[in-house]
Amino acid sequence: MNILITGNFSENIIDLLKKSKYTEKIYTAKDGGIEGFPNISYANFDELIQKAIDLKIDIAINTDVNLIGQGIAEVFEQSRINLISVNKKWLNLETSRLSAKKLLDYYKINNPKILKIPSDFPVVIKTDSTKEDFTVFSMDELLKTMESLRNKTIFLEEFTEGETFKLLAVWDRKNIKYFYAETPLTEVQEDRLDLLKTKLNFMFSDEKADFTGFLTINIIWYRNDWYVKDFETGTVPENIDMDLVYVLNSAIYQKLGEG
Repeated sequence: MNILITGNFSENIIDLLKKSKYTEKIYTAKDGGIEGFPNISYANFDELIQKAIDLKIDIAINTDVNLIGQGIAEVFEQSRINLISVNKKWLNLETSRLSAKKLLDYYKINNPKILKIPSDFPVVIKTDSTKEDFTVFSMDELLKTMESLRNKTIFLEEFTEGETFKLLAVWDRKNIKYFYAETPLTEVQEDRLDLLKTKLNFMFSDEKADFTGFLTINIIWYRNDWYVKDFETGTVPENIDMDLVYVLNSAIYQKLGEG
C-alpha cells in the first residue's frame, strides 16, 4: 500500500509504517517533509487530492489540527481516498473543552465538575479553546487570574489530583479499539476503566461519529474512579503491538471490533 502522511509524526511511528509488510511506499505532504521520503507540495486541497490520486495513495494519515480545522477530512471524504483523521465536527472535543464536557455529561461520563462559585480552594481556571489551566489558591488570586484572561472564554473547575493515564484509541465509525502502555493498575481501577471504555464506546456509537481516526483521552484517577480531563485528536499511538497499517486498514473497513 502507498501511504501519505501529513502533520508531525514521531520516528517511532515512521518506523512502524516502514516495517509493515503492507507498506510499499511512504509519501509526505508537509512543510520540510521527512528526510528519506518524497514530499508533496500543494497550494490547496484539490491539488493535494489530485496528486494523491496520481500517486495511487491507498491510505492518508493526518495529525495536523490546523488541517482538520480547514476541512481536510471532508475533502478526502468526497474524493473517496481513505483518510485517517478526525473531522471538523469532532475536532471540537479538543478545541472546545466546554462542548466536550457537555457531551460527557450527557452520557454520564465522569469529568471534573464545573463550578459557578468556589466554596473552597484550590480551584482550576480553564480556557475553553486552548489548554491553559491555572490552579488558584485564594479568591484574590482567582480574581486576578480571571482579569488577565478577560478576553478569553473561561470556566471554573474543581481541583483534581491523582494518577493520570492516557487512553489511546482509534475509531472506525462503528467500533473503537484502545491502545495503552502496560501500566500496573489495581483490580478496581481495571474494572472502572472497562466501564469507562464501555461508556465511551456507546457515546461515539450513539452520536454516529462520522470519522475514522485516532484520539487520546486523558483521564485521572480521582475519588476512586476515572475522570476524563480532556481529549487530543492529533496523536497516533506508539505502543501498538500489531502491524500499524493492518490496524489502519481494519479501521477503514470497520473491522476493529473483530480482533
